[in-house]
Amino acid sequence: MPHGRHRHSPPLHRLLPPTAIAVVAVLGAGASWFSGQALVLRGLVLLVAVAALTGAVVMRRWDSVAGLRVAELDRARGADEWRHEERVAELETELEESREQRGELARKVRAKRAELAALRNEHAALLRRYAAAETGRANALEGRRRLAIEAASPARALPPAGTDRRPAPHPPVPPGTRPTPELYQRANA
Repeated sequence: MPHGRHRHSPPLHRLLPPTAIAVVAVLGAGASWFSGQALVLRGLVLLVAVAALTGAVVMRRWDSVAGLRVAELDRARGADEWRHEERVAELETELEESREQRGELARKVRAKRAELAALRNEHAALLRRYAAAETGRANALEGRRRLAIEAASPARALPPAGTDRRPAPHPPVPPGTRPTPELYQRANA
């Protein structure tokens, strides 16, 4: 393949052979009008016939070259179409596979979300049970503490029936004084 500025043949170079053949044929036909001798006319007819035959050969060669070029272009187009169809088929297959993968992944994500929601619900239920158990434990400890306090203090005897004994009133605490442990003991008595 030629390189550089001569890569494409100029139009004049491609048109020169058919133009020369046409000029020879026209000159031969024109010269036959001006000559009256039979030998000259026969020579001109022979020249025009050779020019016409050469033109036919050149045109046939161009036609065959053009036919080959068209066939080559048709084959190339067919190959391109075939490659295009193959690529489209591959892309459609990849698309279907990616859709299947996306569906599978979406199903897995939904399953994981459902599992996570179940774990959250279970965790919340465990926290509620723990809080209820701690409340029960705190209530039990408070009950034990009260029982221990009641068991530590001596039980007061009930007054005999029929007597109305009330404990003697304690003198009131003057305002501004601080409470002392004796005051607390008297208040609990």
